[in-house]
Amino acid sequence: MRASLSVPLIVLFTGFTSLFAEADHDILLRGILKLGSSQAFSMSSTGGTESQWLRLGQSYKGYKLESFDDESEMLTISMDGETFEIGIAAAALTGDEGTFEDRLAEAQRIMTLMNFEKMMDDTMDNQMKAMSDMMRQQMQQMGGAVDEELIKFQGEAMARMFEGIGWEPIEEGMAKAYADVFTKEELEGLSNFYTSPAGQASLEKMPEIQSKTMEVMMPAIMEASQKMQKELMEFMQNRKRQPTD
Repeated sequence: MRASLSVPLIVLFTGFTSLFAEADHDILLRGILKLGSSQAFSMSSTGGTESQWLRLGQSYKGYKLESFDDESEMLTISMDGETFEIGIAAAALTGDEGTFEDRLAEAQRIMTLMNFEKMMDDTMDNQMKAMSDMMRQQMQQMGGAVDEELIKFQGEAMARMFEGIGWEPIEEGMAKAYADVFTKEELEGLSNFYTSPAGQASLEKMPEIQSKTMEVMMPAIMEASQKMQKELMEFMQNRKRQPTD
């Protein structure tokens, strides 16, 4: 998946620049997601209070999305028989914290960009694999036989547990948490990043990075776990030796 940087639009008439920015219903092109042979466009009002992801043929505030030139990355829109070409410009940062509703709308857009449910499914799959590998290595270090049946049972039990989790309310809760913590400007910055090629790559590859991180951390975790178990055993032995009243 490839995405263009999310930024305000510039509207050009053929041969001269329009005064579209001063129109009563000014809109912004917030981002372009390229999904194979199709695209999705994030359109927003200038105040950020209304926003939608749209495809070609759909309309936003009276403007119909007509066509998109992949090579020049220009979006053609029309209104009242007039046609405009939308280009990409740099977004201005205002420092505006925005209302909670503004921030929540931006946070929900970020969850959509993250493809939250798929990201969580992939993350859980990698976590379960990492835990199974850790359990297998612990058995090997203890000198006994690796109980593959037990490892398989643990993996299947965890899979059943995660199947019962509905990601939708968690996604809604995460969006509200983002809206509580981040300012509107910060959320727009995150949204801009996640609609960029680097941002989309980071989202797609995050589960793999988390899995590799677990592999790197595993030896240190196992060593610390063994040390803790040793200290626990020593504590229990010392407590047994102490006289009781």
